[in-house]
Amino acid sequence: MQSAKILEILFSYNRFWNTGRIDPGIKRDLISSCLNELQSKEIIVLKGVRRSGKSTIMAQIIRSLLARGEKPVSILRVNLEEPLFSREYSIDLLEQIYRTYRERVNSLGKCWLFLDEIQNIPGWERWVLGRSETEEIKVFVTGPSSQMLSRETGTKLTGRNISFEVYPLSFQEFLRFNNINVKTEHDYITQKSGIRMMFYNYLKYGGFPEITLKESDDDKELLLKNYFEDLIYRDIVTRHEIRDVANLRNLAVYLLTNVARLTSINKFKNNFSISQDKTENYVSAILESYLLFTLQKFSYSLRKSMRAGFKPYAIDTGLRNRVAFAFSEDIGWLVENVIYCHLKRQHEEVYYYSNDSETDFIIKEGMNIVKRVQVWYEDVSVTAIPEREIAGFTNSIEGLRNTKNFLITNDYEDIIDIGADKIHCIPVIKYLMQG
Repeated sequence: MQSAKILEILFSYNRFWNTGRIDPGIKRDLISSCLNELQSKEIIVLKGVRRSGKSTIMAQIIRSLLARGEKPVSILRVNLEEPLFSREYSIDLLEQIYRTYRERVNSLGKCWLFLDEIQNIPGWERWVLGRSETEEIKVFVTGPSSQMLSRETGTKLTGRNISFEVYPLSFQEFLRFNNINVKTEHDYITQKSGIRMMFYNYLKYGGFPEITLKESDDDKELLLKNYFEDLIYRDIVTRHEIRDVANLRNLAVYLLTNVARLTSINKFKNNFSISQDKTENYVSAILESYLLFTLQKFSYSLRKSMRAGFKPYAIDTGLRNRVAFAFSEDIGWLVENVIYCHLKRQHEEVYYYSNDSETDFIIKEGMNIVKRVQVWYEDVSVTAIPEREIAGFTNSIEGLRNTKNFLITNDYEDIIDIGADKIHCIPVIKYLMQG
């Protein structure tokens, strides 16, 4: 591609070279963690499900650099989904872009390089590592989780990157996108009815940023359908060269319909009349796309954990509701799904536990279980907590050390003594706003 054409494209994506300003959208919580790594030498990788806001976070990093006095021309943003680049995706294209920038825009000094949708360039890791090791350059890259988790990427960048997972909006961010700010208990009490309505909308339509900003329910539904199709066909079918699209799609819909329910590979094999190997491969491809996660049973024996089955959870309840078969009667399951995603953002090791009774979520850090969380979402008029919900906190599990116990409720708030321990009963909207 001619350098003049490359330069024209670069100017269209880097208008801040002239204006010194960029519109980065509404602040995302992850931005603080990203900014803490500005002075590190590692490559910053932003990965996550499509449309979760990776490009927005990139723009917010650029705004912070401009605000602290970095020269606008020292920052280069490249959108590698630009149609004019599509015929020439290669390392040579990356080199052409960078060389044009250095020759025509900023020949000296540090470069802050932002490469959006980097997965489109085969072997990009080699080029990025080479530049990072030989020049004064800080590199940020984004891409879908399905293509940023490859063995090749992991091997080549091991020890040389800091990776952040970008999710759809948390409930706190969802409120911010809807111009609701809750900083004190007084704010919570005075806005409680509005916040509860927002939570209902969050359950129904999820937290993808663009969908949250749409006003029409029809627009939300259409966009969610498009997101699902993109995930199925672009991140799963095309990437994994799957021919049996009907069974793949049915399996994905089945998993989304049955979020938070215990299931297993054997159940899928029987329901869809496909081999175990194919079933395992399809489930693996679906998980790799970040459409769904699986929650394993906690056990110090890996064998027992794997044999116990798993619970599927959707990356986003709105996406789930668009393709599954129910909403209102599934609200309890959806609340559990939201709590799972909230915990997964904060903790690396999340499990369920089942023995004489079941605990929805336990959090393990190191060798200790630091948190147990049970979800009980009944009508607000119900205040008598069933024994089965309390029983999950009485299980004796090896590793309990100063464990915090939470019973997530609709609107019931209390502290219950269970011997030496306490259970903190807390409304779901309050729990999600605690960060």
